[in-house]
Amino acid sequence: MLLTKLSRYSCFDPFSSTVRRNSRAHGKSEEDQFYYLSSSSSISSISMIFQVAQTIPSEILIEICSYLHPQDLYSLASVCKRYRSLLWSRGSTTTQQIWRTSRMRYVTNLSLAPPLGMSEQQYIWLMVLLKKCMFCDEKDKFELTMHWEFKMYCCNKCLNEKTVSRKTLLNEWNVPEALLVCFPQLQRNKNIQDPPLYLKRNVLKTLNHYNKLKSSERVQWIKQQENKILKIQSENEKYNNIHDQTRYDHTERVERLLRKLHGFYDCPRRRSA
Repeated sequence: MLLTKLSRYSCFDPFSSTVRRNSRAHGKSEEDQFYYLSSSSSISSISMIFQVAQTIPSEILIEICSYLHPQDLYSLASVCKRYRSLLWSRGSTTTQQIWRTSRMRYVTNLSLAPPLGMSEQQYIWLMVLLKKCMFCDEKDKFELTMHWEFKMYCCNKCLNEKTVSRKTLLNEWNVPEALLVCFPQLQRNKNIQDPPLYLKRNVLKTLNHYNKLKSSERVQWIKQQENKILKIQSENEKYNNIHDQTRYDHTERVERLLRKLHGFYDCPRRRSA
């Protein structure tokens, strides 16, 4: 196969259309989730790949894509602008169908459709392809957790940096207590000593919107937001469970559960901010 790992040429954030170029100085790890071109490929072979990539008829390309695993689709999207346009469009029904078909065909336990507003490629990236913390280089599975409430797969350190506690919102940010029901919250476990967390960017966005409302509109708006948050709480739990079923094998799930129970009964020191 000429196509093996591709990321030394280009990779991109699944949550934006921005193309990020990797530095040649960056090392290549076995755990890297991106693909590179095989070191045995000659310059002429690489040129041939790009030439063929530009000339395959769209109908044939779409048919080929329907038989590829999501990881291969991601790799193919890194080959050239044409493939990226086909495979990374959020609004294209063809793009969404390609990824949906791949998900249903190859990803066990992931038959549930993505939530409203999330594209298939974003969904698969979060559920399957992302192999490290979204914000740092942590790759240890047992240090990483999916927090579907915030659409984040990250380590505990980065979670703490991105979130704020109820106490801090009330005492330092001076957020009215009545507004807390308007923010998506993360309850990491049922330990009462572990209060809910709120994503900072969500809080700031919601406060900005709230402050623009007329006084006469605020009470009704708060009620609407509260109902919206309550509605998605059960959905969040469902996606978190599906993620764990999809990403981890039985042994890993048991180990994660034991660690979680240990954290619950050990009652570690909780942060205050």
